[in-house]
Amino acid sequence: MAKRRPSEEFEIPFVALMDTMTNVVGVLIIVLVLVGLGVASAVKKILSDLPPVDAQTLAQLKETIAKKEAPPKLETLDEQASEAEKQIKKAIEELKTLDLSPEKQKLADIDDLKRQIDERKKDRDAKKAAIDKLLAELDAMKARLDQTPVYKPPPATVVRLPNPRPYPERPVETRVIVAKEGILFYREADYLDPVRSGLEQVKSQIEYRDVKMDPFAAMLEKVLGSKADVQKAWPDIAPLVNTFQMELVALAWKNVVAGGLAPSKEMLQNLGDIALTIGKPLPHVAAAVTAAAKGDLTKWTALDPSKDPAAPIIKAAQYGGKIKFTYGAKSEEVRANARDVLIYFKKLADAPPFKNASRARTIYDAYKIVEVLKRAAASQVISKAYTMAPAVVPGTAYVQAELTPRPGSGETAEQLKQPNSGFIRALRAIKADPSGVAVFQILPDAIPTYLEARRVADEVGVPATWEFLGALKLTASVTPFEVQKFTATPPRPPAPPGGTAPPATIAPPKKTLD
Repeated sequence: MAKRRPSEEFEIPFVALMDTMTNVVGVLIIVLVLVGLGVASAVKKILSDLPPVDAQTLAQLKETIAKKEAPPKLETLDEQASEAEKQIKKAIEELKTLDLSPEKQKLADIDDLKRQIDERKKDRDAKKAAIDKLLAELDAMKARLDQTPVYKPPPATVVRLPNPRPYPERPVETRVIVAKEGILFYREADYLDPVRSGLEQVKSQIEYRDVKMDPFAAMLEKVLGSKADVQKAWPDIAPLVNTFQMELVALAWKNVVAGGLAPSKEMLQNLGDIALTIGKPLPHVAAAVTAAAKGDLTKWTALDPSKDPAAPIIKAAQYGGKIKFTYGAKSEEVRANARDVLIYFKKLADAPPFKNASRARTIYDAYKIVEVLKRAAASQVISKAYTMAPAVVPGTAYVQAELTPRPGSGETAEQLKQPNSGFIRALRAIKADPSGVAVFQILPDAIPTYLEARRVADEVGVPATWEFLGALKLTASVTPFEVQKFTATPPRPPAPPGGTAPPATIAPPKKTLD
């Protein structure tokens, strides 16, 4: 067997190897340098394109990154996907079993929807019509506003401040009625004195003669409580109609009956004489005498008119079955029973100064006075400046006369400034009276006229004051001819808790000159 020829071994020179390595390394270095240059250029470009970031912006970015929620875990997403697949499969199964036949379907009620649409259209149309109407009214108002002239206020009026001074104790007042057109005077004495004089001449004709119950029926029923009591009391109380208010007589009759006694005309007349003499209300005297007849003397002694508690005029004491009554310096002892006590008071009423005390006063028939005043209203005394309308006003003790100025009466604002005007003559007459006062009564629209009239009054030097007048009408009471009130007096206000005095009232401010 031939032997293998041994392989030839070649050796690479070391120098050539080093040259090759050097070339490779050089190429790599050049590539690295080029890559480095490219990266630097890219970084420089990126940095140059980025917007500048300040400290505040950086803080906001950090806060946004901190708040950013972490992405959900893969396991959570798998669970959600699995649950969604289950829901889809379940929905598919339900759809397979759904009955799609027309009779099983509940479609929307088309007619009902149309009805709702129609109703809403009507509502819309109604609202539109209302809005159109409002817009038309607004346009009309704007048109009227454009045609309305600009208001120009009148020139300012200078009003002096008042200088309060004391009012006379017994003033003689002359009312100066100030209207926009002018002024006129009213002094009660000038117009009512002739009326009073005429009534004085015929006063016997205006007294009650044959008194009727009808005008008093409602009041008496309210006082006594029933129509039966009114019928029962009327014969006893009617004779006193010319001397006492019927309300007071009815209350006295009621108090006597409540005390268990039998009232009569004579008894009520005696009680009235006693009441007038000691200056106490008739019902109180009736209650006191009735209580004394039952043995209670406190109510009678409480009516003592003496102003000195240490020297009473009325005294009464009971002892040993007897009562000793004293009035002034005269005393009388009677037995303590109702009959003898009533006899004592009857004797007291028949003795001076009680006897016939009620004859000193008279209450007149209001309706007869009205008839007389209606005839007097046609006289020249009243008709010069005013018309008079008398009237009976229930609740008042005097007939009321309403005076209304006649057209054209008085003086105008220009006339009152004349040197010899009636206004200036009247002011001089008021000034001549030490107690004379001019009371200007001003209607709301008459301030300029008042200022001119007041300027003239100040020049004359007359004492004056002023007040507002609601309407161009005056009301006067025809005194001293007292008439029946025909109505019951309202009850007094209740006493405050824990006390006996009525609630305090605030008095109106006193008049002053200005």
